[in-house]
Amino acid sequence: MITNIKINGFKSFHNFEMSFTPFTVIAGTNASGKSNLFDALSLLSKLADSDNIKRSLSEQRGEFIELFTKYDQLHHSNLIEFEVEMLVNKTVRDAWGNEADLKYTRLQYQLKIRRYTNNSGLEDIELVYERLVNLKHQDDKWIDNIPKNLREVWRPKVPTGKRGVPYIDTELKDGINTVIVPQDLKGGNKRRFPLNSANRTVLSSFDSIDFPHVLAAKEEMKSWKFLQLNPDDLREPTNKNNGEDEISQTGKNLAASLYRISQNNPFALGEISRKLNQFLPNFIEVKAFDDKENRQYIIKLIDTDKKEYTSRVLSEGTLRILTLCILEFDEKFSGLLCFEEPENGVNPSRVSTMLDLLVNLSSNFSDKNAPLRQVIVNTHSPVLVGNLMTNFKNDNLKILWFSEMRMMIINVDNKKYKIEATKILLAEKSQQLKLFRDRITLADVQEYLNKGKFDITE
Repeated sequence: MITNIKINGFKSFHNFEMSFTPFTVIAGTNASGKSNLFDALSLLSKLADSDNIKRSLSEQRGEFIELFTKYDQLHHSNLIEFEVEMLVNKTVRDAWGNEADLKYTRLQYQLKIRRYTNNSGLEDIELVYERLVNLKHQDDKWIDNIPKNLREVWRPKVPTGKRGVPYIDTELKDGINTVIVPQDLKGGNKRRFPLNSANRTVLSSFDSIDFPHVLAAKEEMKSWKFLQLNPDDLREPTNKNNGEDEISQTGKNLAASLYRISQNNPFALGEISRKLNQFLPNFIEVKAFDDKENRQYIIKLIDTDKKEYTSRVLSEGTLRILTLCILEFDEKFSGLLCFEEPENGVNPSRVSTMLDLLVNLSSNFSDKNAPLRQVIVNTHSPVLVGNLMTNFKNDNLKILWFSEMRMMIINVDNKKYKIEATKILLAEKSQQLKLFRDRITLADVQEYLNKGKFDITE
């Protein structure tokens, strides 16, 4: 679970910082920087698992140079900097099924990537800094979001032997930036990674529980998913030959995922059916059909008249709601789910339904044995914001931020530039607040999305 992020030099971010809870909504109009935040999270997730930094950057939206903050027509930032704080699961498992319990579950990861011109005159990049540390309890303000009686469940108490050495650090050795990775457990030698020819992050190269906290940070960032549901992919049956049974970011494999869940949990289909019926009363049953003849799995919905409908004929809104119902009961789903504009294709009367389903996918910390689940939504829907304001007014684990672009004057290498940068304001739930420079009310956000401007009077 990501709890805080700092970004500098990436796209529209300059000295940017924001925090997250298990359920976070970012509201704003188009071109306000909401998608750029998801791009930053997507890049971090790829860098945690990729064997090629440059390829990871090339897979992002926009040209290579556009990933670096633009100062003017001729100048861009040379350095992208990320700092991420996270709450990780108490146990980590490697690719071979080995498990280890963590001493610390609050971690901070820092990464810096530099842009330069290589000997061939081409734009190139290099990794110049990496660091992973445990967050000291006295510095950890975010933990107040967890009820006091549950904090030691999710952030275990460390009575003795507190760690003061970073799990990953960068030092200058013989004029070369060198990443140092001490042995996580007692004993063992340090591992050193000179960065003069690094083409991947050091974090991405660790796969075993010999370094459990490094692996935990990597697995957390790898788990960040980005839903961009495509109705055509949602409607398609799953071909058995593709061997995939997890829902892709576009909605592929929905039928295979439902079939797997039904096989592992005989009560799941009934629970999913009841959940769907709460939101779409005309459907009373969900089926996962094994079409052996055509080697595929098909989803079927049964309505109150006992008529069957395959996923091929269902509306986009129905399929989106069904997808979230399935995800809630999927034991393979954990970590962060980013969902861009979930209101798309959904009737405004069903946006409240969509919001409730997304909330149900996030952790509330009450189940001590449950995996951590987090949802971050970006939206330009005043209806969704209004429902959040009404239904979760007193819930501090459900927060709203407002995104906008602001002009600012910055100083880089003793030269001033006027840039347009993303600013995200925390929306206060108290409706008595006026709009200030760094805070805004939920009602103001809703008004802005409706009218495209604020109507604030003294």
